[in-house]
Amino acid sequence: MHVIVPLAGPDFVGVDGSIKAMTPFKGQPLLKFALDSRPWSSKVSRYSFVLYDSEGARRFVRDNLSHWYKGCSIVYLSSFSRGAAMSTTAGLSLLEDFYHPVIVDLADIVYKGSVDIEQVLKAGPSIGGIALTFKSDNSQYSYLAVDENGLVVEAAEKKVISGHASAGTYIFRDCATLLRAVAHAIENEASQTHNNLFYVCPLFNGVLAQGRDVTLVSVVDVIDVKVATYPGEG
Repeated sequence: MHVIVPLAGPDFVGVDGSIKAMTPFKGQPLLKFALDSRPWSSKVSRYSFVLYDSEGARRFVRDNLSHWYKGCSIVYLSSFSRGAAMSTTAGLSLLEDFYHPVIVDLADIVYKGSVDIEQVLKAGPSIGGIALTFKSDNSQYSYLAVDENGLVVEAAEKKVISGHASAGTYIFRDCATLLRAVAHAIENEASQTHNNLFYVCPLFNGVLAQGRDVTLVSVVDVIDVKVATYPGEG
């Protein structure tokens, strides 16, 4: 199982030189706590981190990432991409196995939950994606609307189309499914971007366009350090 972590946004390194991923959380850096707490962490074959090339990013890799995740892949971008979905494609270039699940994890929301990815995909051959969600109505999140069978019918960024908010972790059946979803987003740019950026959650619309299903898995005890509270409260 391959995990891609896009960290190439302009807010990764603060104006004071601080690193967003190093935000303290329960005695650990946020990024490490988040990734290590995922239910599949023991099954990850490789992590790929995508960063905007800067002195702060290279220092973070040298002093932290290279020690936390030995053998991880690092991709540096020479300029800012048009969003996390585009940055993710850089991580795909380092895949060694194209036929296993790909997880895109923004690693900035902490949650608890149990999901056996391989079992879910094996039990539902038509499933192309798995979305981890929690209850919220806060417009800062992305959302997924479902039908009466609980299958996703639409994904939207920063638009409350349901009570199912994304927990910032996106699972795709394989590399080809994800790449086709990216192509769909590009071909439908006007409807699949927000503020001219390509986000990851709307890529599930591209999975649906392939005739595949996207299923939801609920997570609990959600903490978003950006707002330092439980997003579902109030």
